[in-house]
Amino acid sequence: MSDWFLPDSERPWTSGNLVVPRVHGADYFARLLAVIGATEAGDRIFLTDWRGDADELMAEDGPTVGELLASASRRGVEVRALLWRSHPGRLNSEENDHLGAVINESGAEALLDERVRRGGSHHQKLLVVRRKGRPEEDVAFVGGIDLCHGRRDDADHAGDPQAPPLDERYGATPPWHDAMA
Repeated sequence: MSDWFLPDSERPWTSGNLVVPRVHGADYFARLLAVIGATEAGDRIFLTDWRGDADELMAEDGPTVGELLASASRRGVEVRALLWRSHPGRLNSEENDHLGAVINESGAEALLDERVRRGGSHHQKLLVVRRKGRPEEDVAFVGGIDLCHGRRDDADHAGDPQAPPLDERYGATPPWHDAMA
């Protein structure tokens, strides 16, 4: 496992960072498309997610989450994902297994983990893009928006067309509001 993590020399502390709130999933997904789409061979993408749906569309006409990450991997971008591993048949288990398989089949590496401390949380959402030789272009996202169905909502709150299965009282495309920075 020690070779999975960045060495200390590549984990520098930075200051003077620009923090931009992304208060809607559609805005966050659009920014991810731009940042990940601009990655090149030698760049790195690291992500943690509580739930990821490989077939969630990043924009109305795609690509999907799985296609975006697999495409980056096939371009020579190092993609590493740490996804929540639920018990089989339980919350998010099939979805995260599938996204992990899509990532791994592209030559990248996704691990599933279920370790949680007593009273702790496994509700992490983090995505970091490191640009080889261009640290001024590095970008990190942290907050509450998963890469899954239901999260690509916008300021009008009509909901994500790919809604998760929820109680019918929420409607066909339930609104979802969360933020990333």
